[in-house]
Amino acid sequence: MDYTALAQRHAIAIIAIMLFVVPSIAAFAWAWAARERGASRATVAVAACVPVVLGATVFIGIAMRIAHGTAFSSADQLLLDAVRDGTPALATRWFSVLTHLGDPWFLTLLCVLMCAALVLTRRFGLAVYFAAVTSTGGLLNQALKAMMRRDRPTGATVPLPESFAFPSGHTFGSIVCYGMCAYVLLRLAPTRWDPLIVALACFIVLAIGMSRVVIGVHFPGDVIGGFASGGAWLAGCIGVAEMARRRLHPN
Repeated sequence: MDYTALAQRHAIAIIAIMLFVVPSIAAFAWAWAARERGASRATVAVAACVPVVLGATVFIGIAMRIAHGTAFSSADQLLLDAVRDGTPALATRWFSVLTHLGDPWFLTLLCVLMCAALVLTRRFGLAVYFAAVTSTGGLLNQALKAMMRRDRPTGATVPLPESFAFPSGHTFGSIVCYGMCAYVLLRLAPTRWDPLIVALACFIVLAIGMSRVVIGVHFPGDVIGGFASGGAWLAGCIGVAEMARRRLHPN
């Protein structure tokens, strides 16, 4: 099967599925899993380990493919070209604006505002943990980029950033930042808002990740690597927070 031709022919359908179907599934899954809010620390640990192991496995798999030759990078470039060529110009312009929701300055501002809101509501421990998770995540992403040193793709529709490509910093930073924001809101907001919070966070993160491919500044493998590594970091940190919370408040 010619996956590049399939991606080019059905690019807009693939984008629509990722942006609307996946967040809806995530929201329904969260609503179903909400019955286990009283889960034990052991259950929380297992639930956190699954995405951590899965994300690490996917990241390592892609990293090894990148490190062991040019065949993967060539296929990645072909897939990027197919998605970019198959995306309508109007959608490309929309993605070129939306991608700024994952810019480092915007994520930093969002994290500062969230931490300030937590401090003002006297949730000091949660504010410190939020700041630690997001800032350390940024350092981790930079370390992974420096370790892999992957060049950017060709044919971008906007100026290429000067940083290395793998894993995508916008994708990694977005899943950690918006994921932690969603976690805080899930803890503090009324439970009836939970599905909307989950769906909205998924939509934003997926849209930012897809925008990096559509405007041509990242290979698909970079974005998947960003989702995998950032998701693993987020899941591990939320798992630690939830186990600590259950230890302090067992009932």
